[in-house]
Amino acid sequence: MINNIQELRERLFTSGIVKNEQELQGCTSEEIAYIESKYGVLPRTYREILSLLGHSAGKLVRGSESEFYFDQLIKMNEWQQEVILESIAEGEECTRLPENAFCICALHGDPWFIIADGQDDCSVYFLHENDTIKESSTSVMDWIEEFVEQVEYLIKRGLR
Repeated sequence: MINNIQELRERLFTSGIVKNEQELQGCTSEEIAYIESKYGVLPRTYREILSLLGHSAGKLVRGSESEFYFDQLIKMNEWQQEVILESIAEGEECTRLPENAFCICALHGDPWFIIADGQDDCSVYFLHENDTIKESSTSVMDWIEEFVEQVEYLIKRGLR
């Protein structure tokens, strides 16, 4: 079980997701401050995750299957806002994310998001393509652990 950022770091290395220090690149405090200036204060646990692996983490994300890293997050969050505004302008009904929502990952365009309200930790939500929002995990650390477990499974099967 991953309880803190140090355990996450160790797990990335022991599982073979990350092979060396060069494969693990985190966000700078300036990059995190930029996100928070636009979307709200991120939960401490998610800030720590960004600081550890916000730009790269070996085999954690492959190709374009997921949008997960800093540059992708910025584009994805801007795109989510544009889609909602376009839908509203066209008179379509759509599920609006909370004002302080921040998308932390997308799998084939379907986003996971958190609420940027400065808490220590928070739930992670998933917006399904049928516009329903469901809680995916009660903790950002639990969510990242599930993500890591999926990648470990793929590595063991020779798929990564």
